[in-house]
Amino acid sequence: MEKKAFCVLLAVTAVLIIFFLCFGVLYPEAGVVPYTEDTPEKTRVSFAGEIQEMRITAAGGHVLLNIAGVSVFVEGGADNIFYKTGDRVRVVGIVETYAGNREIVVGQTGSVSLTTGVYLPAETNSYV
Repeated sequence: MEKKAFCVLLAVTAVLIIFFLCFGVLYPEAGVVPYTEDTPEKTRVSFAGEIQEMRITAAGGHVLLNIAGVSVFVEGGADNIFYKTGDRVRVVGIVETYAGNREIVVGQTGSVSLTTGVYLPAETNSYV
């Protein structure tokens, strides 16, 4: 009887693990909230706007963006730059503080994508 219960528990655990892995692939933006200045650290956020400034770090090949006044750090992004100053983009990343300044860190689980359409006011932080 214990062997059967253990097998059932193992099967349920496997199903849950598969579900969470598939959920992350099918819905990569689950749990993402719009960025505001009050968003707590370690929160997964999205933010859209125009790139006002773009720099590549001297070491590490990272990209520093200023998007509508918000600092964005793209880890290892220098190898895959497909955007430029003046482009409208949407980023998904984690809110962190570096050297006393808040920024959105776009790592392996984040993204930078070009957007099209009409930009809505900053209060909505989105495009249509």
